Amino acid sequence: MSDSALPGTYVGSGRSRLFPGIAAALFLLLYLPVLLPLAKQWIYDSNYQHGIAVPLVSAFIFWRRRAVLAAAAEGSSARAGWMLIILASLLLIGGTAAAELFAARLSLPLMLIGMLLVLRGREFVGRAAFPLLFLFMMIPIPYILYYNLTFPMQLMSAKLSAASLRAIGVDVVRRGNILSLPNYTLEVVAACSGLRSLMTMITLSLILCAFTEMSFRRKLILAASSVPIAIVANTIRLVVMAVGAYAVSPAFVDGILHEISGLIVFAAGFVMLLIVRGLLKWHRT
Repeated sequence: MSDSALPGTYVGSGRSRLFPGIAAALFLLLYLPVLLPLAKQWIYDSNYQHGIAVPLVSAFIFWRRRAVLAAAAEGSSARAGWMLIILASLLLIGGTAAAELFAARLSLPLMLIGMLLVLRGREFVGRAAFPLLFLFMMIPIPYILYYNLTFPMQLMSAKLSAASLRAIGVDVVRRGNILSLPNYTLEVVAACSGLRSLMTMITLSLILCAFTEMSFRRKLILAASSVPIAIVANTIRLVVMAVGAYAVSPAFVDGILHEISGLIVFAAGFVMLLIVRGLLKWHRT
């Protein structure tokens, strides 16, 4: 059986205009119970607040590339599309029944890609590949994976911070994830592990890739650089806090410096990403 014989094939211009509207309405109705708790987590969970930007950036990229997308040949890759729709449906049903949020949320971009394959075909989806795949960044990782990654990253951040402090002449003793200074004890808690900044930097690097004219290889390098950059940025935050306690006072660290520590990570990481991006654009091979 050919693709054209499967459901979802374009039959006439009237029907082709009607299908997208019906599909969009059904999609929103089906995923509203998934979207509302997801949006709530973006707002209230500081680990995933970068998720708010993901659908907005994807929508902007779609709008920016509207002429290119409109020029895609109309058609339907029904077989591939229906396979993805079935997979997404199974994830949604199974995730909802088992209260497994990750599976239900993972089905959302898969369902969207499947529907677009059915309604518009491979060429359209190929041209919209980046904003569609970028939507996966809005999905929080499973809690079991998050907690398994957190403690090793706490230890790594503590080790790097202790080494950096000794390098600049600050007396520090590290015991696990605790840094003991002469006048202050700094505990590298889960929020300071660097996992939050890692997810934020990866998201930022992908956004920079989307709006930068470079070869795919250079974009891959920029995206990969987000991992060490996130680690360095988080280390800078911990070192600044330790030096603040050592040179100024513990009250200074527990007060204003603690409040702006997240901004320090974001600013340091973003500046380093811009530097890597600039070097990649400047250095031609």
